[in-house]
Amino acid sequence: MPVFVLDRHKKTLMPCSEKRARKLLARGRARVHRRMPFAIRLVDREVCDSVLQPLKIKLDPGSQMTGIALARETETVGVSRGKSDDNGYSSNPYRG
Repeated sequence: MPVFVLDRHKKTLMPCSEKRARKLLARGRARVHRRMPFAIRLVDREVCDSVLQPLKIKLDPGSQMTGIALARETETVGVSRGKSDDNGYSSNPYRG
């Protein structure tokens, strides 16, 4: 699962792998910005110093699981799946 990355002014950068995020945190080059969804903030990088690539977010709304994918033009960057939280309730109050 990709880790979201922010620069020191909280502008978005390219996501990185979990392994790279662990290394950046261990070396003191990053701080945890949020825990859910997990995001890190680099302390020594700005957007103008980085190379950004266009990404698309794709959603797969299933009946029981919802899928989210980050994709470039040629490849998939990361995929995540989550269980729907409808608790058996219908959005239509007249349906059984």
